Amino acid sequence: MVFRDYVDSLPNVRLETINKIAELTYSSKMTVYRWLAGDIEPPMIKKKAIAEYIGKSVEELFPTTKAN
Repeated sequence: MVFRDYVDSLPNVRLETINKIAELTYSSKMTVYRWLAGDIEPPMIKKKAIAEYIGKSVEELFPTTKAN
């Protein structure tokens, strides 16, 4: 389950989760929304913090697409 799908699956605590992720990563809520929208990708250190908080692997939340 990728990051956006995970957050979208939390209808009752979505805003709380976004606020907590912003706090944990020392980022603005707007930045977290941009990560969710796919506009920008968080740096690896922030991906690790998000994955640890959510309890999933970085690879699962932020899969890489490799072009051939």
